[in-house]
Amino acid sequence: MAGQLMPPPGCEPRVPEDATPEECIRIWVDLMDACEQFLLAGLRREIGPHGDLKAAYRRWYAEQMEEHDQMIRRMAERLNARGGGDGR
Repeated sequence: MAGQLMPPPGCEPRVPEDATPEECIRIWVDLMDACEQFLLAGLRREIGPHGDLKAAYRRWYAEQMEEHDQMIRRMAERLNARGGGDGR
């Protein structure tokens, strides 16, 4: 595992078997907060210490949504091409 950024499958931390729904939600929220901090740190690295972080985030989000929309359009086109859609 030395030198790897990601551990191999099966080595990830597990949610305790006896965790309550509230504890599971808290774990999930903590994970989302950590992900947000990584995202903001990456954006800050790109724009520098004096850049507009909110504008960088808005730009990143717009790009993500455009990619998502394109993916959904491609999926819908493939579904319609296979006859899986109602043709409207």
